[in-house]
Amino acid sequence: MQKSAKIAAISIAVAAACPSAWAIQLSDDESALRFRLKNELRRADKPSAGTGRDIYAWVQGGLIDFNSEYYAQFIGVEGGAYYVYKLGAHNDMSTRWYLDGHESFGYALGAIKIKPTENIRLKLGRFGTDYGYGSLPWRIPLIAGNSQRTLPTVSEGALGYMALTPNIELWAMWRSRVFQWTDSATGIRDEGVYNSATGKYDKHRPRTFLAASWHDENSRYSVGGSVQDDVSTQAQSIFEKRIPLTKDHALKGELLGSYVKLEGLSRSSSQPDETGLVSGQLSWSAPWGGLFASGGYLQHAMSGAVVDTDIGYPFSLSLDRNREGMQSWQAGVNYRLTPQLTMTLAPIVTRGYESSQRDVQIKGIGLLGAVNYKVAEGPLQGMNVFLAADKGREKRDGSTLGDRLNYWDVKMSIQYDFMLK
Repeated sequence: MQKSAKIAAISIAVAAACPSAWAIQLSDDESALRFRLKNELRRADKPSAGTGRDIYAWVQGGLIDFNSEYYAQFIGVEGGAYYVYKLGAHNDMSTRWYLDGHESFGYALGAIKIKPTENIRLKLGRFGTDYGYGSLPWRIPLIAGNSQRTLPTVSEGALGYMALTPNIELWAMWRSRVFQWTDSATGIRDEGVYNSATGKYDKHRPRTFLAASWHDENSRYSVGGSVQDDVSTQAQSIFEKRIPLTKDHALKGELLGSYVKLEGLSRSSSQPDETGLVSGQLSWSAPWGGLFASGGYLQHAMSGAVVDTDIGYPFSLSLDRNREGMQSWQAGVNYRLTPQLTMTLAPIVTRGYESSQRDVQIKGIGLLGAVNYKVAEGPLQGMNVFLAADKGREKRDGSTLGDRLNYWDVKMSIQYDFMLK
């Protein structure tokens, strides 16, 4: 306990020592150093996780990113060091992939940036590919990750960008190694074929990506694909359209479509080898907050160790949405009590099946509540505090897990960024 208190105190002390700091993204064309402190706490009961249903994890992350300007308008470097430390856990509880089997974990990254012309960029080495973390400017189909954990998605290989016109962009990536939020046990691992018997990726197969996007002030339409021998062929599209209604009101529609086909060694004789996903969201924003509604349908669920099919818009900390023939429907409200304090309430309904045999039907209902507070001034300006609580219930007649599953989940995240230029 003394060690936990000490690390928490260090985090607060470092943040308080930088009164000029604020949350901001790194610009590709200027030199800057960004520090991020992120503390996460998770406590839950998730009966669909079986023996790992009782969940408790508390971690502290420290992340540093460096970016240089382009020297001689041609070449630059970027790098970083990420580290996460376990503050709390219990031997008789699951950590739900927060540092499974580790007391701490960290890695470094670094890449060379080349700018042959103003509309072409190339990156070689180990670099971030997580748009939620700020490593990419927007959600590039298949290329972009969106980790909800302490450590962001990182790729190793080559990333290229070309602006054909001010409104049309092309992105390409060749990746030989990757780090994802579930990989703290294996670290930066080779891309390749997952062996379910050993839990390792024991056959190296690099992955190639290509994406294109058209955008204007209020719209972005993007398509992308990836190919990986013995693993999968994937295609994805993301369409976004914002319609200004008045000065302070707007309507935004988003639509996601995805197709996955397993290849070669990753195919199974007993499970589906292809799947489709469609998901959309409609939101209305106003000065006081906004309303939103979302839905999604997944044809066949697949192992997250092979491909990620848990990417629809409806969200729940507890209920399973990545299941066979799964429908998810959600509506919610965001209410801004003050410019810094926002509350969210979002019920969700799910319908699907436990396995590809479709012998056990799942009928779920849940409610998500969340509070988000951002410090607007003072020495901790830019600190963001997020607290979410989730309660859900599923009906699964005939399931080995039980006919009625009751869920609850609580997650807290405290994040603070500050920049040196």
